[in-house]
Amino acid sequence: MKLSLRIALWVYIAFNVLLTAVLSLAPHVMDGAYRGGEMTPTRHFQWYAIAGYHVLMIAVTLVAMGLGRAADRRKIIVINALMYIVWDAAAQLAYWGHAIGMTASDLWINSGVSLAVGLMLLVVAWLDRDTDASPGNGRRDEADRSC
Repeated sequence: MKLSLRIALWVYIAFNVLLTAVLSLAPHVMDGAYRGGEMTPTRHFQWYAIAGYHVLMIAVTLVAMGLGRAADRRKIIVINALMYIVWDAAAQLAYWGHAIGMTASDLWINSGVSLAVGLMLLVVAWLDRDTDASPGNGRRDEADRSC
């Protein structure tokens, strides 16, 4: 994997680490944009549970970065991107933002960040290609073809 793509994924991991920290330690920062009133233990737990999703994305991205074949990495990265684009950004714009009382500016910023992150991941997946024909990259050499 090219260094520039690794850097992009490390930025994505850092983004998820930051979200995890905020959602775990100071969820009121995120909760302020949503109509819902007092930060109850249940609301705090819901934000903490969302932080767990970001921990999973960190782990999945680290696993993807360690895979030898670009085709395998791309599958994981594209699924991750689609979660941000389709599940998060599109769902907010289509329904949830209005239903939970977000202001238009908060909704556009929140869904815009999700869309930008998803698009960045799609660019990484698009650019990630194997550069050599070593067996570690999933290509067969002459000895393998004789079997």
